[in-house]
Amino acid sequence: MSLKQLAEVLNRDRNTVMKYLGQGMPVVERADRDRGISWVIDSSEAIRWLEERAAKSVADRLGGDVKSLSKDDAERRDAVAKMIVREVDAAESAKMVAKISSMLDLIRRDYAELRLRLMSIPDTIAGKVDAKLSAKVRDVAEEQIRAALKALIADTEVDDGSKE
Repeated sequence: MSLKQLAEVLNRDRNTVMKYLGQGMPVVERADRDRGISWVIDSSEAIRWLEERAAKSVADRLGGDVKSLSKDDAERRDAVAKMIVREVDAAESAKMVAKISSMLDLIRRDYAELRLRLMSIPDTIAGKVDAKLSAKVRDVAEEQIRAALKALIADTEVDDGSKE
């Protein structure tokens, strides 16, 4: 995804996503204005990074070794955890954060639609060229599109559902 697309998916400002990138969010390719290269970000890796960061933040807030907790400490931690859940629910309601499962569903739907439309391109092109060339043009276009789709990480993950 581009920086702008990821900001939209995360329901965050572009500058916030830039801040995340400065804090170590993984990228596929960094932007370089001089060479005309845009940001390329693997959305699943970016979301995973945000999840790990949030989990670490919660763990830091709660602190301590769970096995050695007293009953009072356990009740305090339970109250803090419930408060955090309420804050997350409120943030979701206010559209400040998005559920990862919802974002993955959106990405899956968009990917399926994009794949479907890309695979129709060879027939469309073949129908617009000379009949003698149409089969060859169709084959070349289809080969290129299949190669591009095969190179996408999401292709196998979305198709077989093996990654979340």
